[in-house]
Amino acid sequence: MAVAAVLSLQLISAGQLRLCGAVLIGALLDFFYFLSTAARLEAAANSPVAQAKKIMLVGLLLRLGMVFAILAVAVHISAELFLAAAVSFGVFYLTTLFVLARAEVKKNF
Repeated sequence: MAVAAVLSLQLISAGQLRLCGAVLIGALLDFFYFLSTAARLEAAANSPVAQAKKIMLVGLLLRLGMVFAILAVAVHISAELFLAAAVSFGVFYLTTLFVLARAEVKKNF
């Protein structure tokens, strides 16, 4: 959430208050993307290999479709809104991946 606060404060200080909503959209998009990924991994871990591959493939298509749909709506509203939402999603996605990778490295086996 610190990233969202920094992005929002930068937009407010630049006089782009209306783009703060796009930052929130990007953050929520990453949140639901992450939840969907976690749910698919949980389902795949408890399934046979063939079914797990299918679960992960369908999950990937659904997640990419969700990202495409949200960003497609944003680009129809304005290019600035699209860029703010896309950059926000990218920043939150990379932050999420970094946190997960760091947690995995610190895990003791």
